[in-house]
Amino acid sequence: MPVLIGVDGYRGGWVAAVLADDAIRWRIGPVGAIDRVVADASVAAIDIPIGLTDTGWRTCDVEAKNRLGRAGSRVFMTPPRDVIELGLAVPNEVVQEAARRLTGQGVSRQALGLAQRILDVDRLLPDARIIEVHPELSFLAMTGAALTPKKTAAGAAERTTALAGWRSDIADALAHRPDRVPIDDALDALAALWTAQRHATGASIAVPDDTVECDRRGVAMRIMI
Repeated sequence: MPVLIGVDGYRGGWVAAVLADDAIRWRIGPVGAIDRVVADASVAAIDIPIGLTDTGWRTCDVEAKNRLGRAGSRVFMTPPRDVIELGLAVPNEVVQEAARRLTGQGVSRQALGLAQRILDVDRLLPDARIIEVHPELSFLAMTGAALTPKKTAAGAAERTTALAGWRSDIADALAHRPDRVPIDDALDALAALWTAQRHATGASIAVPDDTVECDRRGVAMRIMI
């Protein structure tokens, strides 16, 4: 039987919703150990940028923002590889100069805060089992609309209801999520798992759906839904 995994980041590292033998279980691991989190995956859908440009912005990030409309700010624009590799380890002015040289504009500290996680996944690539997802796009596909912000009670309820239309055990899975994992991160991992299952059955679609943009190693830069 396939092992399908949806992965999101949380304050303590990575949280994974694992679907195997028709049951959802949880797995956690620190940043730096994503290889162990997804080791047995048939498909691992991860909410993290996969594939990095040399210059400019990724087309998939631009398209994701467009699809989400007024909720487009929930998508971080991913800086080029040289900027990600600088991350938060050097003075901000050095990073911002590199970002302006390679993209024409600066980069947010929020985006740079993802650098260590991006590189954790990047070292495993290329790997056909690993796909990029964005939970907001997955929920948009489930419901037809961008949902209320996820850190609100209403947003959590909307996401739980959307996922319950997929599997009847969602409430139980959420009740048994690991200690210290917030419900919004658990919901995002479950949304990633929803896309992992679609991908395993050949039902997923790519953003963008009309071009295949690859990084210098031939890794496709696309978000799967």
